[in-house]
Amino acid sequence: MSQKNVILVFSTLAIVLLILTGCSEKPQATAPPVVEVATQTETPLEIEPQETATPIPEGEPEPAATAEESDHQFPIFNPYEGLTSEEIAQINADGFSGSDEEIARSILEWQTENMFYIGDPNQQPDISHPMRWNYMLPGIFPVSEMVQERRLENGKIYGLCWDYAAIFNAIANYYGLEARVTANKVYISDLNPSIDKSTANGMGPEEFEALQPRLIKHGLTLSYDQICRAARETWAHYRAEVKIGEEWIPFDGVPDVTEGPEYEVAAWDEGYDPDLLYAEAEPGSRKMDLAALAELLSAAPVSGYEGITDDAGNMNRAASMDDLIAGRGLVPYYQDIDSVAAFLQIEGYSEELSEYVDIMAEYEENTGKKLFVIADLMIYTTEEIAADEYVFLYNALTGSDMTEEEFSTYIQ
Repeated sequence: MSQKNVILVFSTLAIVLLILTGCSEKPQATAPPVVEVATQTETPLEIEPQETATPIPEGEPEPAATAEESDHQFPIFNPYEGLTSEEIAQINADGFSGSDEEIARSILEWQTENMFYIGDPNQQPDISHPMRWNYMLPGIFPVSEMVQERRLENGKIYGLCWDYAAIFNAIANYYGLEARVTANKVYISDLNPSIDKSTANGMGPEEFEALQPRLIKHGLTLSYDQICRAARETWAHYRAEVKIGEEWIPFDGVPDVTEGPEYEVAAWDEGYDPDLLYAEAEPGSRKMDLAALAELLSAAPVSGYEGITDDAGNMNRAASMDDLIAGRGLVPYYQDIDSVAAFLQIEGYSEELSEYVDIMAEYEENTGKKLFVIADLMIYTTEEIAADEYVFLYNALTGSDMTEEEFSTYIQ
């Protein structure tokens, strides 16, 4: 920015963090797949009580230790690796024989007899946990544990489409079949306009509490913000496929699924991002992915987030840098530079930042719009940026309508 020598100072500004997604402010579970599924008419079964984690104090939940205290990372693995002979026998899936297709059909029949589809989180709040948790941290809830822990009173294993696909693959792998999981790679929130997109990504406090025993079991001390960054919306529908001859044949155990959507391979580790998951949830650790933050903020403010009313009267703005990078609220407007520095957690730069006073005055007087200095500093981490890129990011971060002409005249 030609008018701002301060840019050189802020080239090392600690306002950076790798972020690809945000955090829902209220407990949520991924909605059931948007597929035509027959209503199951048998009397709803009571779910056996699950082991509960130690209650987390009111407010934003945190694990027993902070993420900074350990650099330990979970050794991810395919959650639907082949089961052992003992595990296969325990779930009565032993003794299948014949051709690959015959074995695959035997597995499908086994699912009909031994599994129960639940697609409604109101019926079973933990229904999407294995799918969501394994998406961001593969192997944290493997099939070998799912088939033991997710049981109804009648002994059937409950689950949604991902469970069916994963369990099918685990059994198929045991029998040496060439199997894979595929997905209809569209988001439910895009298909169903009634879904609040602000709840599609991230994780609510109750789900985070339910995840705690698994994190503790593996010595993981990930914070709530770290998990929220990594927890993302999963695909609309998953199914298993087996290679029979030269053709991949679908074997979908979910009742009465309508054929039609295109399916793509869903790699078991496609949602895993160690940089995103393990980066400290503080500014300054890594370069911020502003394009991803801009996409995240398209749903801001998240449902239930109060935030602050800024100096321009904008409500529900981010109250802190942490809230901003979690996607809870848009960038706030401040009239005074000291407030800008405080928000960005900058010390000792007030004199250099004072140069913005004249820039703000000129821009606001000539355009009739507010200049969000925080957003400008976040974007201008380099000396050169294209007008269209700057304007897109600035407007996405602030909810403004700056034009490229205004950028070229007053900002560039």
